[in-house]
Amino acid sequence: MVLHRRRVVAEVTPKYPGIRITTNGNQIVSYHTEARITQGGVFYPITPSTEMGENYQLAFAEGVLDVFGNPKIAIETEGEHAAQGGAIAYSMTGHRTVNFTSGQGIVYGLEQYYHAPGKLSTMVLEVAARALTKHALNVHCGHDDVYAALDTGWIMLFAKDSQQAADQALILRKVTELSLNPGMNIQDGFLTSHLERTFYKHEADLIREFLGAHDDIIETPTEAQRILFGPTRRRVPVMMDLKNPMLLGPVQNQEHYMNGVIARRDNFNEPILPMLEAAYEEFAALTGRHYGLVSEYKTEDAETVFVSFGSAAENIEAGVDYLREQDNASVGSVHINVLRPFPEAAIVRALAGKKKVIILERADDGLSGDNQMTREIRSLLSKATEIHAVGYESDIPGIAPGDMPVLLSGSYGLGSRDFRPEAIIGAYEYAMGLIARQDGRTPADGAFYFTLGIDHPYAVVADRTPSLLPEGSVAVRFHSIGGWGMITTGKNLSEVIGAIGEDLISQHEELDEFGRPKEIIHVSANPKYGSEKKGAPTSYFLVAAPERVRVNCDLRHVDVVLCPDPKIFTHTNPLFGMKPGGTFVWESAEDPDTVWQRIPAQYRQEIIDKNIRIVTLAGFKIAREATDRPDLQLRMQGNAFLGAFFAVSGMLEEYNVTPERYHDIVRAQYVKKFGRFGDAVVESNMEVMDKGGSMIVEVPYGPVDAPDRSSMRLPALETCDGCAVDIPLPVP
Repeated sequence: MVLHRRRVVAEVTPKYPGIRITTNGNQIVSYHTEARITQGGVFYPITPSTEMGENYQLAFAEGVLDVFGNPKIAIETEGEHAAQGGAIAYSMTGHRTVNFTSGQGIVYGLEQYYHAPGKLSTMVLEVAARALTKHALNVHCGHDDVYAALDTGWIMLFAKDSQQAADQALILRKVTELSLNPGMNIQDGFLTSHLERTFYKHEADLIREFLGAHDDIIETPTEAQRILFGPTRRRVPVMMDLKNPMLLGPVQNQEHYMNGVIARRDNFNEPILPMLEAAYEEFAALTGRHYGLVSEYKTEDAETVFVSFGSAAENIEAGVDYLREQDNASVGSVHINVLRPFPEAAIVRALAGKKKVIILERADDGLSGDNQMTREIRSLLSKATEIHAVGYESDIPGIAPGDMPVLLSGSYGLGSRDFRPEAIIGAYEYAMGLIARQDGRTPADGAFYFTLGIDHPYAVVADRTPSLLPEGSVAVRFHSIGGWGMITTGKNLSEVIGAIGEDLISQHEELDEFGRPKEIIHVSANPKYGSEKKGAPTSYFLVAAPERVRVNCDLRHVDVVLCPDPKIFTHTNPLFGMKPGGTFVWESAEDPDTVWQRIPAQYRQEIIDKNIRIVTLAGFKIAREATDRPDLQLRMQGNAFLGAFFAVSGMLEEYNVTPERYHDIVRAQYVKKFGRFGDAVVESNMEVMDKGGSMIVEVPYGPVDAPDRSSMRLPALETCDGCAVDIPLPVP
């Protein structure tokens, strides 16, 4: 790939385009955002938000000040209930405060949420959304934890990726401090919280200009607040002040309680949406990143639109492009950025006049007529038809009867169930009446509910299985064992590729639409975590592409499989989904003929037909030569596979990266990760990586009917004369 030096100037270069970093969703929200704007974090670890608390604690331990020069406190409490109560209390002392939680942590602390708005808390709860424990425990992504808190009176924003989550951390913070109402900033657990990508962290000057300091004196923004505070007030009021005490949260009886509840509607709740709209517009003007109450993708001419929130939206947008290109489909996508206050007018404007609306939810409420968000949208559109029929003035546009769309509701992705391209296409084909559910019913039969990704009578799926990855992508899948350092290896690989991309950017001057250096290599990497973890099979997925990677699912169109698990064929088919001409790198110190016999006979013809390249790497042997510590041998084995990836993938040659430059980039990453342990540790990791690239062994194709020794077992013990036991030698 030849990189041409040319400058493309954005039409309007934003003042604060961001600072390029490669990290994951938890880290950009916590370490790179909340730790730079708050004076306190009160939290309790719960998967998958634990890393956010850990990173906030790290910032505290490092003595990181906020961008205004203030120190912070970091408190890990005895549980989520205590964390939520402590965070609310600290926010009422006039400090910017954050808590991090997920799943059961939300519902455990749920009692605490209801009283915070009435006490004018301005805190922010950072959420990595997780499925609630129902018939079984699951620590992966679901939206029922968020649904459980919809009626608590908190502002709730939902991000479709972690860049939006980091940006909305600022936008939400600004609005909580204007409205004096706490908020939740939500991203999908694991699917975005742990997804490694290139992001843009906020410049310190952006934070200072957009937010201002917590102790600034500002003009009081609403009449109700002016009654309480006067014409000006502190940006984050000191509600609990020993020098100026006031009564908060008293006991109220029949004469007073309802007055206060209903008074919040017009005095505090109704101003929030205009404040959000203004904050979104101001942020867009400063950064060039536009969100708004809802985000629309190719909806102008669309007769059918998907509605979703969270990471599904980007997958759907890739599916929209595919359907438009392949089927000439009139289809688009709407992502709801604001769940509370529910942005009724914006949603009606987005959906009015569409023929069909496909609402996908990462939840299922089998005892209700519809799932939660489908109920709200159905109710809203009915309200809009009433407004049209009666003809009264309203902020909500009226909908004529002929402009009322048909609503279809689908459940998907519960507990991070894989959300695949064929599911998106299947949902569209079902809405169009092109396919039926497994039970044979269609929308024409009144079956407006369906499910995706599982075997069920209500399930739909398309026959087509495109990857939806950008042209020129390199897709990588790891197979390893929990505790062997695969996740660390995957993160290292993604960060090395990100650093290579950064180095390439420095060699040319092409700019993107925001006036930033244009990305050359887009990275998207995520592990498939499991509650079993240590000792059990695990996998990790990574894509490097010349364009943004919008698909976040298990990869079934794979260029390179890295397999540190020598017994992989005893429990998994690692060749599944490999593209013709792909490369399989397998842990083994055996000779090529034996390796071929270790491959189950039923897969050998497929390998030959698809021209799959088989290479082995004695990663354990390399690691044992580098360290005598067994725990490090397991983890350093993965480092050898990092070197093997660059040896077999052709990426360095594709992007004209010289061996010398490659080594400099990798060394810089290892110094960053391991430098605190000394130069010897850095050098040993470099040695393992180098050998991983140079010690791969090609495995030529053998006979399809060669002996099948894939069970990895010795011959069974046989009894001989008398009681003696003869243990035969292994077959050579």
